[in-house]
Amino acid sequence: MCGRIAQSEPSRYAERLQAIYEPPVAWRPSWNIGPTAPILGVREDGGSRRLAEFAWGLLPDWCDDVKAASRCFNARAESVATKPMFRAAFRRRRLLVPVDGFYEWAVVPGSRRKQPYYFRRADGDPVVLAGLWEYWSRGGAERRSATVLTCAAGPDMPVHDRQPVVLEPALWERWLDPELDDVTELAAMVVPRVAVLVHHPVTSDVGSVRNDGAYLVDEVTPIA
Repeated sequence: MCGRIAQSEPSRYAERLQAIYEPPVAWRPSWNIGPTAPILGVREDGGSRRLAEFAWGLLPDWCDDVKAASRCFNARAESVATKPMFRAAFRRRRLLVPVDGFYEWAVVPGSRRKQPYYFRRADGDPVVLAGLWEYWSRGGAERRSATVLTCAAGPDMPVHDRQPVVLEPALWERWLDPELDDVTELAAMVVPRVAVLVHHPVTSDVGSVRNDGAYLVDEVTPIA
């Protein structure tokens, strides 16, 4: 799964992904973003890429249960084409989610505690995750929401059996193409990549979204 991310400066993401960016009033960098919080994503908009805010947790327009979004912050690549909650967005409303990095937890043998690790790109670029987005409205209330796709762990993810889908630049344009609805081609994109990510142990403070700050991504001595 992918339940914690770090997103810093939107202008950095907009430049790297060649996206239009109109600064949202409330955005501030965070090193500990969890489900239901605002995240930044890039979608295709009239032939251009646009960086905007999304609520993290997918909420399709047909869904009357707003609380369902809190359970839909991830979509499994193996079933995203058939699950009612995700299948329409998978075909028509795909998203790029640029992050500085993300966190995953590993079981520590002989301990009840888990060790969090921070994953980032080895080359220093933003990690671009595969996502989906939806638009929902009821009685004057509106929400643009998103989810992050996950797949089986690859060589870059030695501490867990799942990982977020990382998209390389060569796939960005095709992934965002709203005219692409070939499930076979799309499925071939949402697989683990090799030799893209590096990781290191970080403080257990990241376990609570109440904690925030750049110190969360600093390397620490792992739990013994």
